[in-house]
Amino acid sequence: MVLNSLEFARTKTRPNLIRSIWSKSGTALRSLLNIANNRQQREISAATFERILDNLDCTGVVVIDQNHNCIYTSRGWRKLAAVDCADACDSDWLEAIHVNDRSRVTTGFDNAIQQHTVFHAECRLQPAGGQQRWVSCRTQPIFNDNNKFIACLGSFTDITESRQASASLLRLSFYDTLTRLPNRSLLMHRLHELLNESPKQDNHLALIFIDLDGFKLINDTLGHELGDRLILEISYRLADCLAPGDTLARLGSDEFTAVIHCADNPALAEKAARRIMAAVKEPVTINDETVYVTASIGIAFSKKGISADGLIRQADIAMYDAKKTTSNTAQYYNRRLTADNRARLTVSSLLHSALSQNEFKVHYQPQLDIQSNTIVGSEALLRWHNPEVGTISPSVFIPLLEERGLINQVGEWVLSQSCQMQSKWHCEYPQHLTTISVNVSSIQLHDRTFLRKLKDILESSGLQPECLVLELTESILLDDYVGDSRLLHEISALGVKLALDDFGTGYGSFSYLKKHPIDHIKIDRSFIDNLFACDKNKAITTSIIDLSHKLGKTVVAEGVDSHEELNFLTMHKCDIYQGFLSSRAIPAADFARKYLTSQHVREYTAA
Repeated sequence: MVLNSLEFARTKTRPNLIRSIWSKSGTALRSLLNIANNRQQREISAATFERILDNLDCTGVVVIDQNHNCIYTSRGWRKLAAVDCADACDSDWLEAIHVNDRSRVTTGFDNAIQQHTVFHAECRLQPAGGQQRWVSCRTQPIFNDNNKFIACLGSFTDITESRQASASLLRLSFYDTLTRLPNRSLLMHRLHELLNESPKQDNHLALIFIDLDGFKLINDTLGHELGDRLILEISYRLADCLAPGDTLARLGSDEFTAVIHCADNPALAEKAARRIMAAVKEPVTINDETVYVTASIGIAFSKKGISADGLIRQADIAMYDAKKTTSNTAQYYNRRLTADNRARLTVSSLLHSALSQNEFKVHYQPQLDIQSNTIVGSEALLRWHNPEVGTISPSVFIPLLEERGLINQVGEWVLSQSCQMQSKWHCEYPQHLTTISVNVSSIQLHDRTFLRKLKDILESSGLQPECLVLELTESILLDDYVGDSRLLHEISALGVKLALDDFGTGYGSFSYLKKHPIDHIKIDRSFIDNLFACDKNKAITTSIIDLSHKLGKTVVAEGVDSHEELNFLTMHKCDIYQGFLSSRAIPAADFARKYLTSQHVREYTAA
């Protein structure tokens, strides 16, 4: 008959039972104690056995009977369980185990006894007033030679630190370190589960892809520390816009996604998107700096058979379309966007070989004096014809050149080709000492070697600097590097002229004309195209002309396509015009034959 814990404690049989457990525990217990099991080893006394167990501070040992009563506890267990008394046999050892884990542990003990197996599990210890610890529990039932149950030996090893390390690795693997939001890996896992729950149901999920407009400029200008704090604040705002059960994740940098449970009600996604755009555009003040960002949003709905990766890709495509349209807007995904994106990908891959394969050409659009209608210059415009896909619009490939980091190489080539051609025309047609205008992007100006390359091109081509006009967009002047450096003044000091392109489209300010050495003002074609649509466009156009003249600037109107537009500009003393009325951009040979030969005849005269 097995003694209960109280009876056992009051008898002198404890050493005998300990010795019995020791002799019957065999390899399992000897392995626990790291004691070699060989026949020549002298028998270890029960007292020695207990001293060995007590010295295992990293492992706590308990011996219990079949009723879960404690027979013996080692010092290691008492330390783990925060038990002060030297003999803890009369105390309830289960009290130290977390209440939510007790049933699992006792059931494991019972199964081990009934099935003559070893039970292993991880559980929590929660001593009264002590710190919660995680332990690895291993239970070994002990039987005598007659296969009669003697006792159950349980060992508990502290694994708190290893579990904390595992939890830390889990956070690094599945959560964003800055915002603590799920990252792409966890988002993919959750999306996969959600899509599998209703694989044949359309529109039960919506994925909202969120990209911040203007974040890169803020990050580059004010520093990454402020950028991180901005991202953190935006993440709080985004979380407040979602319903319970929805998932917000950060994919990286300034990209977030939100998984919305629609229950076949797409309007819920639209409402969430509107809340997000409204929340993001509110100003954020950090370290006395007030910054503004907006959100471009793409929305895609789950469809039968779609994968998690496919849904994210569709929302990303829709977001990119929204960003092309305008800031702080949302677009829904449709199949046309995928076709456009594939075409864009095709064009992007062909771009890398276009220059080496001589697929780029420079065409020239004439610029004429409005009063005399004689040629005064031309604008060099890049054209691309690929044998596989045909002629590709500059509105498609110019942004891709910038995205793929090819704009510096191609831009330098265009500048060199244009200067060489202009110098050649000056030699062949000295009666027409015209200028050549070449567009320059902000990325080119950020190249620290741009000024040296410009000097080299002028020297190698033999073109006089005053015959070259570099056209800059208004937004370039907002760039801190360009706006605050002396680069534009250094270019002007060479004798090269500077033109401000697309003037009046939203960024323009006449204060720029006082700060920077701008020679020419080009009125944006949108005003010319809609010149007679309303009186405001006429007023803006005439104001630009008048104020530019008062500041000593030459005014160029682009996009002039009709005699009515030309007559209006002539009346208000605009200086130069270009547009389809005179000619499209044409190859160099055609331009020279039509505008630079002695047979050149004026085709258009202002009425």
